[in-house]
Amino acid sequence: MPSPSKNTTIYAAPVMRKLAEVAPHLQPSLRKVADFILRHPLRAATLTIEEMAQETATSPAAVNRLAKAMNLGGYTGMKAELVATLQQVVSPVDKLRNELAHRPDGAFGLHEQIQSASSNLATAATNNHPDTFEAFVTRLIKARKIYILGFGNSVYFAGLAASTLMPFCADATAISMEGGNENAAYRLAAITDQDVMLAISLPRYSIDTMQLSRFARERGACVLAITDSPASPLASIAEHVLFAPADHPVMTSSSIAVLALIEGLVAGVMARNKEAVKLATELTESVMSYLHVPVSSKASKK
Repeated sequence: MPSPSKNTTIYAAPVMRKLAEVAPHLQPSLRKVADFILRHPLRAATLTIEEMAQETATSPAAVNRLAKAMNLGGYTGMKAELVATLQQVVSPVDKLRNELAHRPDGAFGLHEQIQSASSNLATAATNNHPDTFEAFVTRLIKARKIYILGFGNSVYFAGLAASTLMPFCADATAISMEGGNENAAYRLAAITDQDVMLAISLPRYSIDTMQLSRFARERGACVLAITDSPASPLASIAEHVLFAPADHPVMTSSSIAVLALIEGLVAGVMARNKEAVKLATELTESVMSYLHVPVSSKASKK
């Protein structure tokens, strides 16, 4: 089987599609294994059945039952499919994690952070199809109003997305910034089929984000999601999903890919907006009077 190309995401591979389809219907122990593979496909392809069981806090029997549930015969067949799909892809984050585990002083420096960030950005590029990105941009541009939602650490991403989209869209609002989930629900009450909800959720996923996203979908709104993998419960709710890998060898999760996707969406919206350059210039000039400009800079302009 050929390796994934630039226009074919890892999640589009047959074994990964099958896994994403069956995962919601599996019993808890098998679901743990499926979710692990969906979140860490590169690492999963390198593990023995015993290591997979240890990583997922299940058992070798559970890992084997998952493979049989996917009609792959057993773990050997499933691993062969994973390796065939991913053999040309390397995970620097996993390599770095293993390297750090063998360092007696546990040192972690800037070089390691850059390696980790680069890996997540590269994986985000591999795991997201250009057509999905374009669908996001089109929906954002055409929306009457954009409701942006994120709880926990994602609340900051929601605020960033709203503030940077605001000058270039009809109306963009972060509904989860103040007052918690109850006020977010109130702000969402007026959502219609002419609107878009952009939901952002990373592990551990907020139940409120899922519930409000379902509400928006039931009201006919288009739900767009930025989340980490098809294992996310948000993936089955949204019309379009962009995946932001959050692996980090030390921290619980990385924000690099989420920030890159938000920045990319804003740039995509600006590029499609013919007035964007003018708007950006006017926005900059409007705040200049509030900024300190060094005397030397003023003199150089004379």
